[in-house]
Amino acid sequence: MSTLLHPRHAQGTDEVRSLEASLASSRPEPRTADDVGKGFVERLQADAVRRQKQFEHDAGLARPVVDRLLDVPDLREAAKPLGADQKRRLETKTGTSSSPPAYAAAPQDWRMNADVDFVLKSPPYDGGFTSGSGAAVSAEHATFSLDVQAIGSSDACSLSMGSWFFVPQDNPALRLSTSIYFNRDWHQQAMGYVAHSRFATTLQIWDDTAKTALPAAPIAPGWNDGVGWFEAHGDHTEGEWIDADTHFPATGGHWYFIQAGFSASVDADSGIFGTADSTIHVSGWLSYLMLGIWS
Repeated sequence: MSTLLHPRHAQGTDEVRSLEASLASSRPEPRTADDVGKGFVERLQADAVRRQKQFEHDAGLARPVVDRLLDVPDLREAAKPLGADQKRRLETKTGTSSSPPAYAAAPQDWRMNADVDFVLKSPPYDGGFTSGSGAAVSAEHATFSLDVQAIGSSDACSLSMGSWFFVPQDNPALRLSTSIYFNRDWHQQAMGYVAHSRFATTLQIWDDTAKTALPAAPIAPGWNDGVGWFEAHGDHTEGEWIDADTHFPATGGHWYFIQAGFSASVDADSGIFGTADSTIHVSGWLSYLMLGIWS
C-alpha cells in the first residue's frame, strides 16, 4: 500500500504528468502502451473473425435449403422491387472514411487529486490503435470511426484509445468512468439469405506493474442483430452521448493503461436467388477517461 506524505493537486496535462512523476518511480515506456493497445485490438478483431467463421459455417449449411425454398415460380419477379430498393440504398450510402471525424468540442483539462485517487484525462491520449481497413482513430483529438460493409461477404474492424493512470493508494473498488459521443448508422437486409451485424464497446484495464489485464467491461453502445428470409433491420442516430462506468480493485503504486475499445463486424450470405447485405458506419469522440471517488 502506498502512503502519501504530501498530498498534492494538479490541473493541466503538464502538471498532472509532473505530479505522477513525483509519486511514481518511473512512467512506463511508450512502447508498452503500443504493445498493450495493439494486443487489445487484435483480440477484438480475432473475436470478430471467430464469429464470422461460425456465421459462414451456419450459412453454408442453410444455403442449399434456402436455394430450394426460393426456387418458386414468379418469386424473382415479385422480389424485383426489393432488389431495386436494396441497390438504391447501397449506392447512396456514405463511403468508408480514411480518417476519423473532427469535432469542435471544448477539451477538458487533465486533473489529479492525489488525496482521494481522483484523476481525469482527456485528449490528447497516450495511444490510439486500429485493426482492419475500416478503422481510423486520432489519440490527439480523441476521435474515431468504424466503417464496414458486407454484400454477400464479411468485414470487420476494431480500434481503441487510452491513457496511463498512476494510482497512489489502494482502493478495492476504484471507479472508472467515461463519456462517449456517437453517430451511428447501420442497416441489414436479408433478401432471402441471412445477414448479421455486431458492434461492441469495451473498457480494458491493464495493470502494467503486475503485468496483467483485468476482466474487460462491456458498455453501451452495442448490438448483436441478425435478419433472415426477407427481413430488414437498422438504426440511425446522430449526436448521442453515452456515459458509462465500471469498478475494479486498484493497487497503490501501480500504473494502469486504460482503454476504450470499439469493434464492428458484418456478415451477409448470398446464393442463386440474390445477395444479402449489412453495413455499419459509426463515428465519435471519447470525451474523457476518469478514475476516482466522486459524487
